[in-house]
Amino acid sequence: MKSITKNNAFYLPAITCAIGLIIAAICFGIWTILYTETGNGDNVEHIHATWLVAWGKVPYRDFFQHHNPLLWYIFAPIFKHIVNAMLLLDVAHAIGIFAGIWTFFIVYKICRRFFEASALASLTSLIILCPPYYYIYCFNFNPDTFMALAFAGGIYFLFSYWQKNTLSRLCFAFELFFIAFMFTQKILIVLFGLAIISLYLFYKQKTPLLHILYALLLPLLCLLLFIALLYNADALGLYWKSNYPFNVVMQKYYGFSKINVLDYKRLIFSFSVAILSILCFFKKGNLFFKIIAILFIIELPQRCFYFSIAPYYLLPLMIYACCLNSVLIDKIINKYFMLVFVFLGVGVYYFAISHQIYLNVRGSDRNFARFLTNEVTPCDYVLSGYLSSQSIISKDPHYYWALLGHVDLAAEEIGLARRPNVTLLVEQYKPKLIYTGVYWNSYEQHRGNQVFVQQIDPDIVDKYYIPTHFNNFYMLKYEYRKHKCRYDENRREWLYAD
Repeated sequence: MKSITKNNAFYLPAITCAIGLIIAAICFGIWTILYTETGNGDNVEHIHATWLVAWGKVPYRDFFQHHNPLLWYIFAPIFKHIVNAMLLLDVAHAIGIFAGIWTFFIVYKICRRFFEASALASLTSLIILCPPYYYIYCFNFNPDTFMALAFAGGIYFLFSYWQKNTLSRLCFAFELFFIAFMFTQKILIVLFGLAIISLYLFYKQKTPLLHILYALLLPLLCLLLFIALLYNADALGLYWKSNYPFNVVMQKYYGFSKINVLDYKRLIFSFSVAILSILCFFKKGNLFFKIIAILFIIELPQRCFYFSIAPYYLLPLMIYACCLNSVLIDKIINKYFMLVFVFLGVGVYYFAISHQIYLNVRGSDRNFARFLTNEVTPCDYVLSGYLSSQSIISKDPHYYWALLGHVDLAAEEIGLARRPNVTLLVEQYKPKLIYTGVYWNSYEQHRGNQVFVQQIDPDIVDKYYIPTHFNNFYMLKYEYRKHKCRYDENRREWLYAD
């Protein structure tokens, strides 16, 4: 149906409000970079992994990780030149947010081109989909952010191929799907459903087999190269255990269920609109609507009842919801234009509560980041805290450098490496910063039980360390510290001169 909204007297106020909300959300994101604490666990984990790769460490072999490595290798050349921990946090957070903005721009283009929604309907769909504080939390410096970006791009080019039958677009789509996998392997579950649908459509549309083979060629070559590089680095077996058996075992820690997804209720309205859109338009919707509707129906039960421990697990579902919502909103505002202000009102409400909710989740205290920046150098060892990581630009005294009481127990279970003895590590390496609290068994803790794993011997702490202003964190005494941190080109390692 041809849009008549531009002829409406209230169109200009509505589109101005929509654009204003988008701009306000972007400004809110910039504010979080500059004025809030951006060092949440996942953020720091991947910043530090990137920093380790930048200085020559090999993931899986030299340090524990259970994600695919593309994120770290892309940004390692940038991070190598930043030795200020706070600046690194802010740069990484900015990268994540702007990747998220780019993702939503692609989704907007999908809504406009393939779902034939008006600009106002597409923008409104984005606004009600995801309150600013929520997508800022989703789009952090973690692999899922960039997985979502590549996946959205892949959908755009795959739909372009079905629209124009141009081989290059199919090649772009397949390569972007492979890139999404190289950011994080969890996209395989999403791609499996899309692959089944695509094979059916290739068969029905009599797609030339050579098109499919050409499109698969580069991803297959890249996959073989990736396997060869892992094998050459003596990390292939460790990669497999870390990224597949480990992730299955880790789900057991959470009871195979969704737990406390941050403000999940904020998405109920958007997901309800998506379901209503499917009920209203599935039969008469175009090919692209039906594909996304099927993917949404497959994905929604998984995210509601299976393993979704963080907001960014919902990113593919959010992409689908935005596309579906744009169709329903477009039909509504073409028939009852004034209802667009109801949707925009929801967006205004979400934005109004964003500041306080985001601060409740993330906080504005940047003192710990400043402390790390001032006290810890690339030459220092840091022993991270329970279920967290304080290692940003520092050396790790052991293989499991974060989430002790969690990843070390789960990974030891599948035979990756023995879990560390934190007392012995402190005696051997004398880390500049240590966590002196109890390392609990997180498997038991998620079931309401406090089961002790280990804790640094208090006598060792008293001998070598002094307390900081931060609870359970201690700094090495001055007489045990070394000075003149430098990078040794011969040994390719950060070392103190004395």
